[in-house]
Amino acid sequence: MEMRLIPRLLPEAMQMGVTPGSVLETLVGIMQSHLTPDEMILGDLDRWFDPRRAPEDFLMMLAGWVGLERTLVSEIDSATARPTIDSAAIRELILRAAEFARERGTARTLKRILSIVTNSDAITVIENPPGDDGEPQAFHVRVELPNSALRHEALARRVVENWKPASVTSEIVFRAT
Repeated sequence: MEMRLIPRLLPEAMQMGVTPGSVLETLVGIMQSHLTPDEMILGDLDRWFDPRRAPEDFLMMLAGWVGLERTLVSEIDSATARPTIDSAAIRELILRAAEFARERGTARTLKRILSIVTNSDAITVIENPPGDDGEPQAFHVRVELPNSALRHEALARRVVENWKPASVTSEIVFRAT
């Protein structure tokens, strides 16, 4: 807020006391310095809600608003709220969160999310894979990830657990590519 506008917000008796070099002028200057950062944020407020332009420190808040926080932050990490993947992947997940929510519980969604968080397209989701006896395992899904995704193992397990149907069991297998 401009320094000349702030006195207008004060009672009339105080407005008359805002003269060059006065204590009130100094206080108005302090008020202006405190309001400037907030005004800058409000002037560009839409940036905070656009995952493509939001500050990195705000991404986990946005992720929480669209239901991704449980997937992105483990129980141990919840104290620090630090994500386990880079911000570009978080931005992509937030942008596609509505699509993922509509198709929740499908192999296609599971594969898409895993592809984003592991930065790999070499992901296979096998529904009702054959068991040891060769018969299909009903209500079971096997997720095959490349060995390069091992560094994201904990996150991949949270993704599978949170995005598969609740009635389905799962396993994750890492394989050489």
